Amino acid sequence: MRNTTKIIFLALLLYFPIATYAQTVSTFENINLPEKSYLNGSDNKGGFASGNAFFVNFFDTVAGDFWTGFSVSNMKDTIDVGYTNMYSVVNATGHNGSNNYAVAYQSAKVVLTGEAKGKQVLGFFVNNGTYSYNDMKKGSAFSKKFGGSSGNDSDYFKINIQAWKANGIPADTALTFYLADYTSADSSKDYIIKDWTWVDLKALNDIDSLFITFESSDTGQFGINTPTYFYMDDFTTRNLSSSVSLNEWNKSQSVVVYPNPVENKLYIGGIDAIQSIQILDLNGKLIGSNMGQNQIETGHLQSGIYLLNIVSENGRFSKKIVKQ
Repeated sequence: MRNTTKIIFLALLLYFPIATYAQTVSTFENINLPEKSYLNGSDNKGGFASGNAFFVNFFDTVAGDFWTGFSVSNMKDTIDVGYTNMYSVVNATGHNGSNNYAVAYQSAKVVLTGEAKGKQVLGFFVNNGTYSYNDMKKGSAFSKKFGGSSGNDSDYFKINIQAWKANGIPADTALTFYLADYTSADSSKDYIIKDWTWVDLKALNDIDSLFITFESSDTGQFGINTPTYFYMDDFTTRNLSSSVSLNEWNKSQSVVVYPNPVENKLYIGGIDAIQSIQILDLNGKLIGSNMGQNQIETGHLQSGIYLLNIVSENGRFSKKIVKQ
């Protein structure tokens, strides 16, 4: 029995996302959207806040409700092709089955706020949209099929991530992430991202803001032909300076929360001396708590997204959970 429990626990370490130390996650679930809808900046607020970050939007009615930067969406259309389906992510849901996610168009700026300002960003999950994925996979009247008719064209589509510190000083480095890559000599390695994939930003060290732009092999007279969208979820700030020791961060790597999504009972593993567990809704309201235990009842919760706070002798840990 003990060996079986150990095997199950090791499997959970491999398959379930890890809670982290001193972090804040921008889940976008705090943005109230009707089912299958989006907010593209038409409220003229210049963007929206989630977690310890502000996601900048530019909306212009003069140009016919034209927008750039970030929108937030819960659209689920994985079938329709073309620009009218610009707000749908290719796998239908946010990361880990959540409802909301961010949509970035043309270029995108993230400004860190609160405890995260001037601190390290851990990263975010990224994906392609139904529109951009199908254009790259099949081609369209406006953009080419990646790989070309032979399948051997060296096509690519990527985002370039630049960052700034206080007073507009460039960060220590810039990063690149490929949303599609057909540049390998071995065509079996060609890919277009269609699942939520982690982008690690720790190498940027301490920053105040991010600016993300696009680059593609498919260009024309008016610039990039590939639809310039990417989809973001769970933007995660560390809320600590990069100069702070990562010992506490490393301790948290053994913490697991399972099952997630959950039905009736949630368990916490990989951490000793738990002092309290709290479940909060996305408005910060306390929904349930346990003292000194490694489990908490969830059967009374309505379906949706919740935040789990764990306090132990080793530190404080936060986690987003999904109630089925």
